[in-house]
Amino acid sequence: MTSTDTGEVKAVILTAGLGERLRPLTYLVPKPYLPLRDGLVIERILTWLKNQGLRYSDIIIVTAYMADKVVSFIGDAMPSVRFVIADQLLGTAGQLWYVRDYVGVNDDVVIVNGDVLTNIALPRALEFHRSRGADVTIVSVRYRLPTRYGVLEVGPNGEFRGWVEKPTITLPIVTGIYIVRGFIIKWLSKERLDMNRYIDRLVALGRRVFVYVDDSDYYVDLGVHSDYASALAR
Repeated sequence: MTSTDTGEVKAVILTAGLGERLRPLTYLVPKPYLPLRDGLVIERILTWLKNQGLRYSDIIIVTAYMADKVVSFIGDAMPSVRFVIADQLLGTAGQLWYVRDYVGVNDDVVIVNGDVLTNIALPRALEFHRSRGADVTIVSVRYRLPTRYGVLEVGPNGEFRGWVEKPTITLPIVTGIYIVRGFIIKWLSKERLDMNRYIDRLVALGRRVFVYVDDSDYYVDLGVHSDYASALAR
């Protein structure tokens, strides 16, 4: 992944959350520390970022819950990864306040929630982001949702026009991955703020926000036990 003439490409992994929906597993270790078949969740994310062309020295991990475990393990295995320890849980956007001194205003910063497993192609997402002159790019994948029932096709006056037997609905979903310009992070104050609220603020200010939909065939958000069980099987 290449830098621009005026900025670098960096990545921030957000791991400060308590992982409440995966308790009791996360009473023992933070969610990014949960084991998979080929290592830990955080290791899978770091390997994915490296395979996209990022260096470990380009990666910042924001941590809070059981921070000593995160730093001791990853710090020993990958000493060039930078750690920032949050003293408050500020939400998905608010956590970025802690990295404001480590990114330049013209950097392109890839933000990844610490519970996301995927094979999304970041170079294509970055090319899209730059070609649109975006301040924020929300990275999405297509989620296929099979319906349980047949669907009627109905005309404007209630006339029957046909039916579709249990169709599959395809929707672009939020993956917890974003690409933002560095100044978007530097604008943050130290306050609790989720990413959707921050993006709404930016849109209201007239900033350029786009959605990149990737063709990835693999995406898992380790939010609940069933998601984690499916990730263990892969």
